Amino acid sequence: MTHAETDMRTKKFVFRRYANIGAADAIEDRKFLEKSFVDNGSLEVISDVNNSICIVLGRTGSGKTALLEQINRTEERAIKINPESLSLNYIASNNILRFFMEAGVNLDLFYRLLWRHVFAVELIREHYQIFNEEKNTDFWSQVRQLFSRDSKKQHAIEYLRKHGPSFWQESEFRVKEVTKSIENDLTSALDAKASPTIFGIGAEFGLNVGAVRKLTEDQKIEVVHRGQEIVDKVQMHALSKMIEILENDFLVDKQKRYFITIDRLDENWIQDEFRYGLIKALIDTVRDFNLGIQNVKIIISIREDLLDRVFRYTRGSGYQEEKYKSMYLRLAWTTAELEELLNLRVNQLIKEQYTNQTVNVVDLFPQHIQKGDPLTYFFDRTLMRPRDAILFFNDCITSAAGEAKFTQAIIQQAEATYSVNRLRAMADEWATDYPNLFELAMFLERYPTQFRFKTLETEIEGRAYKFFLTNKTEGEIYKLICSKLELNDITGLTQEVLWILFRVGVVGIKTMPHSSIVWSYLTGKLLVSDINEEALIKVHPAFWRVLGIKPT
Repeated sequence: MTHAETDMRTKKFVFRRYANIGAADAIEDRKFLEKSFVDNGSLEVISDVNNSICIVLGRTGSGKTALLEQINRTEERAIKINPESLSLNYIASNNILRFFMEAGVNLDLFYRLLWRHVFAVELIREHYQIFNEEKNTDFWSQVRQLFSRDSKKQHAIEYLRKHGPSFWQESEFRVKEVTKSIENDLTSALDAKASPTIFGIGAEFGLNVGAVRKLTEDQKIEVVHRGQEIVDKVQMHALSKMIEILENDFLVDKQKRYFITIDRLDENWIQDEFRYGLIKALIDTVRDFNLGIQNVKIIISIREDLLDRVFRYTRGSGYQEEKYKSMYLRLAWTTAELEELLNLRVNQLIKEQYTNQTVNVVDLFPQHIQKGDPLTYFFDRTLMRPRDAILFFNDCITSAAGEAKFTQAIIQQAEATYSVNRLRAMADEWATDYPNLFELAMFLERYPTQFRFKTLETEIEGRAYKFFLTNKTEGEIYKLICSKLELNDITGLTQEVLWILFRVGVVGIKTMPHSSIVWSYLTGKLLVSDINEEALIKVHPAFWRVLGIKPT
């Protein structure tokens, strides 16, 4: 297409200052998402009920929520569960559970019971459409006809009968119901009949956080013994039978597929000390359900850094992460797929506000940026994630207000805003692990686009002291710098700083002359020890402007 033809197609509109092609959050992006969803091959895999892949992994903005929303929108029997709607904070604020957990009781079986209960009831509700008391009554009439004479299923039916009156209630009600049940059992474990050793503990100390520290060693041992005994006897057997009933008696039409999706596990729906255990139990429960029921698939999305923390804090004896890897779908995008995504969104914006003519993204860019391909320049400044591409394009629209096309000056003006916002967003994304990440990235301020390990090593001590002068928040990075400086381990400090910046995506690293540059967001892996004195470091172009780096 000639530039004259492009001008003819684009001259009928100009970009308005507050126009955009989508929001950062997929939940707020519904207007564009419904008409502009791009399947990069992940939808077919994740919606196949016979495929073991059920955990969508990716960095912030990689399209996890968009993928699950597409399942919810297109599948007839899709159940969406929001962790924040389950009232799981009721668990975190429960003094009885906190008392036993602080004593050393492992609550994993209780967490798994909770998830199994929620999933089983949600599937029964969806299948029988139990959304009011009348439908609940009809359901129980059918259950009596199905199982009245089947003694092998009585345990499961008793469990159903116990919780049956709440089937038409929201999930949050049932979470509290199951929690109160085990709370009562745990409380009864401390009475005189349970053990004279721990008799009167509740009355003497109160069952709350901190009370464990007042126990004698004998009392603590007995509390853990009795508490663990109660937790280990939760009705997992009945719920295992329930999965069999769902498979063989309720969900018998295998042509009808059921999906449960769970997203936003990285948000503050519960305190971390409970969240990691609940997520680990969720992953185990999802695997059991997906293996146990042929036409049901439970799909969860989770950030990779959060998954790392879950396994780090819940790792026990016999732990094998390998057995979970067959469940992972790591989201990855190509330049062509991101360009397709922008094309769909740009045309939706233009058709809604300006003209019905089709305009591709390349039509809006100049012929060259710094003598190179404009789309290559644009996508090089993303971390190959849809959110980066959308937000960079939105910044270009803002800078192009009143214009019909982007010039090199417009794109570079937008880049200045985009670069600052991307580093701040990355600091927010990794705030749990690295509270001072933005300031750490400033170690590279005014550096070349790429440099050798020794370049930073010779200057890192001065930059570390500058870091102390501007930061009062003590976190992982603060403690790391302190410890390395105390030991006068400058090489070790340089390795650790570069490894953190590599892990989050600020830099790529070439460890050997014959190797290529490795980027973590492209699933590259490096150990701290891999970063040697011959390493070549490349700063990601997304951060050149915020770090004051001039391209060579």
